[in-house]
Amino acid sequence: MAIFSRIKPKTKAEPENSLTWYFPSTDHCSVDGFADSQLEYFQGNHEKYIAREAIQNAVDARSNSERPVIIIFEKFDLLVSQIPGWQMLLDRCKRCLDFDKGQEKSEIFFRNAIELLKSETVSVLKISDYNTIGLSGQDDDRSGGWYRLVRADGVSSPKGVSGGSFGIGKGAPIAASQLRTVFYSSINDKNEPVFQGKARLVSHYGEDDDVKRGIGFYGIDGYRSIRDAKLIPDIFERKERGTDIFIIGYDAGEKWKEKLIESVMENSWLAIYDGDLEVIIRDGDEKIINKNNLKDYFSNYETGESAFFYEARTNWTQKFEKELKHLGSVALFVKKHDCYPGEVMMVRKPKMLVETKAYRALREPYAGVFICDNDKGNFMLRDLEIPTHDKWDRDRAKNGWAAMGELDLFIKESLKSMGQTSSNEPQDIPGLDRYLPDSDDRDYLSESEEMPTQPTESAENEESGREIGAVKEPTSEEVEGILRKVNVKSPSIGSGSLPGGGESNKTTGGDNEGTGSGDEEGDRQGKRIRTADVSFRSFVQKTKHGIEYHFAILGREECDGSIRIVAVGDDGNYSVDLANAKDVDSQKELEISGAFIKGLSIRKGKTVRLSVSLKSRKKYSLAIENYEG
Repeated sequence: MAIFSRIKPKTKAEPENSLTWYFPSTDHCSVDGFADSQLEYFQGNHEKYIAREAIQNAVDARSNSERPVIIIFEKFDLLVSQIPGWQMLLDRCKRCLDFDKGQEKSEIFFRNAIELLKSETVSVLKISDYNTIGLSGQDDDRSGGWYRLVRADGVSSPKGVSGGSFGIGKGAPIAASQLRTVFYSSINDKNEPVFQGKARLVSHYGEDDDVKRGIGFYGIDGYRSIRDAKLIPDIFERKERGTDIFIIGYDAGEKWKEKLIESVMENSWLAIYDGDLEVIIRDGDEKIINKNNLKDYFSNYETGESAFFYEARTNWTQKFEKELKHLGSVALFVKKHDCYPGEVMMVRKPKMLVETKAYRALREPYAGVFICDNDKGNFMLRDLEIPTHDKWDRDRAKNGWAAMGELDLFIKESLKSMGQTSSNEPQDIPGLDRYLPDSDDRDYLSESEEMPTQPTESAENEESGREIGAVKEPTSEEVEGILRKVNVKSPSIGSGSLPGGGESNKTTGGDNEGTGSGDEEGDRQGKRIRTADVSFRSFVQKTKHGIEYHFAILGREECDGSIRIVAVGDDGNYSVDLANAKDVDSQKELEISGAFIKGLSIRKGKTVRLSVSLKSRKKYSLAIENYEG
């Protein structure tokens, strides 16, 4: 990785002594502790929050609506000596450590910060936006973007169509810094440069033994921004309109790029799809996400339920549009699919995910995307949005209850109409059920348990409503003919690929073992349990550890051996990679090999309950592969 080492030569006009870090006095008022409420929101997965907040602010500040906003995330190493005022910052960290002695978290943080500032280089993440208006206004212009981002706390944009820019979300970059320090550089609406640093440390004693605040600034006399291009170091100088944010001491994990991409795909895919946004990630190499390759990223990265919502928007079963009293023109895209979560993704004008919400008006599994991108509705929904931008709270604004009520009614009526106009009810054909999983979501978890508890009587009746197992054997021609008509699709994006992005190991849906490597793999697993000797049900459950698949296998005969788990696709079955398998009742870990669960002992008339997890975090319809050898 390249280390930036350009040092801009001083000029005679440069006021060296006036460029400094400045931490104002508390003036005998409250001190700033380590538990900073603005940063606590964004602990943990830094990339998730950084991408979300940076992109929303940039999309809000779009300059030319005919071109997309471009966001560049670039990671590089910087010489510590090139951090503006680094020796003063080091001194402040030492004073913070001394002031906060006895506070464990604070001590650990500042000891690490001091060591980092004594090292040779420091990691930096630079976030740059293009086709944006830049940060307008002077230091004391309370309506300007510069004041709201750099100077103010808890202040978002004035009333307008933007997405609440520079509210609490501006804490995300600072939370990702091992020094809690960032620098801002912008070319504003008047084509003028502006530069300043900001740190959120803790209160400490200054040179005059006065207690200082933890929030400090780097600039002219500390508190004034630098607006003379000659005084801005080359590394931090912005060349064209827009804004750069430099996260100093970026706390990057090993898979920071993957996490960043996953956050972009989860929260901002719709803006990319509509051509409003492009994202570039640089770290030696370069990855570009735009509307032309968006589908490829869904195929190659773990994007969770976002892939389902993407399919709902791009390949919808039905589209609904309506003019609402409080929200104006809105749209709903819905796609039905056996593996979908039964939720609607909520989006307003910035075209970013706000929240997902489950509606039970449609009994069939589905995914939906609700979009309100007109100015009237966006004003209302923005006012209802909580500071973290991930929920609409109907109590936060006048007419909030009425607006959310009409939104919910529109979605419920739209979904209900799809159920009323759906095609014929599925036929219960003997023997077919064994080839199709029951992928209903179940939630038998108590607050203290991770594994399903014994279902209630009503739940048990629901669970036993359909068994997979034949009384009368259908012919292979009947099964193959019916399977071709059944709309059970793989949840992966694209075709011909293994769910989760692996190599395809497709088997037929008929009464044979499968083709290709499936037979060879089966030979290595020893004796297999015949499908005719058991019947089974399966369902999916969400736990705090992720998605679990549960199988209830009833013995029709005495049988011992292995079973092979497959994902059901629209044109056959696909191999999966098991992460683990467990007997629910005994809690015994079972031996697995690839897609096989080995060493099962099933008694006639008895039920064996298994919990299964996959290496992939995506959600699929699983079944036991048909085997009659």
